Amino acid sequence: MRVLLISLISIFSSTIFADNHCSADISAADNMMFDKKEITVDSTCSSFTVNFNHKGKMPIQAGGHNVVIIESKNFNSIVSKIDMKLGADAGFLPDMPEVIAKTAIIGGGSVTKVSFDPSSMSKDSKYSFFCSFPGHYAIMKGNVKVM
Repeated sequence: MRVLLISLISIFSSTIFADNHCSADISAADNMMFDKKEITVDSTCSSFTVNFNHKGKMPIQAGGHNVVIIESKNFNSIVSKIDMKLGADAGFLPDMPEVIAKTAIIGGGSVTKVSFDPSSMSKDSKYSFFCSFPGHYAIMKGNVKVM
């Protein structure tokens, strides 16, 4: 009986841990701060998912947030392309090959996610995440660590 119980716990635990290492949960609210300063990406995953929760109350037009993942060396050139005219549907960014992944911009009380293939990310490079809502990127940013 004890062996059976340990076996069942091992099976269910490995399933839970297998799913967890290929995703990250991050949230933000109306205070314009992410709840995490770093996301860890496992480069052995065939797909990595960022689950984003906007816990605030502000609508998209006034205080929408998203998560954009990039190589850190491209930060200044990418944020220089943020333009209100491009609209929230585009994340206020043009299509750019430098953007590794980008969630939709969402308003308070909403959730979204984005999945991407992390195999092209190098453990030797530095990566960042930020919010591309105009003006938010100055304080809404963090590091992405590749394992």
